[in-house]
Amino acid sequence: MNESTNILELMVKDHCKIEQLLDELEVNVEKEYPTMIKSFNKFEWNLEKHIFVEEKAIFTSYNPGDVIEGYKMLPELTKQHNVILNKLDLMRKDIQNKRKFTDIYGFKEFLIKHKNFEEQSVYPMLDQVLDEEEKKYIVERINEII
Repeated sequence: MNESTNILELMVKDHCKIEQLLDELEVNVEKEYPTMIKSFNKFEWNLEKHIFVEEKAIFTSYNPGDVIEGYKMLPELTKQHNVILNKLDLMRKDIQNKRKFTDIYGFKEFLIKHKNFEEQSVYPMLDQVLDEEEKKYIVERINEII
C-alpha cells in the first residue's frame, strides 16, 4: 500500500475533526456542566495535539534552503498558536470557576482564520519544498500522534 505523503491532505482532515469538536462544544456550552466539560476536554485535547504535531513533527524536520524566505511563516504560526493556547487556558479557568466562556464565537473566528492560513500558506509550501523522504517521516510522526 502506497501511503500518501501529502501533508496538506492529512492536516485538513485533522482540521475538520477539530472543527466538528468545536461545533459540538458550541452546542454543549449551554448544557449541564458534565456535558460541557466533557466536550471541552475532548476539544482541548485534540487542538493541543494538533499544535504539538505541527510544532514538533513538522518544524523539527523543516530545513529550508533559503532560510530567510523559508522561515517567514514560522513566527506568524507560532504567534497564532500562542494566542490559541492562551485562549484555551482562559476557557479552562472559566470552567474551573463555573463561569460561561467569554467570546467562544471570537475564538472560533480566530481558529478559522488560523486554519485558512495553514491550509493556504503553510502546508502547500511544505508539500512543495520537502522531498518525499522528509514528508514520509513527517506523515509517520503525524499518524503516530493523531
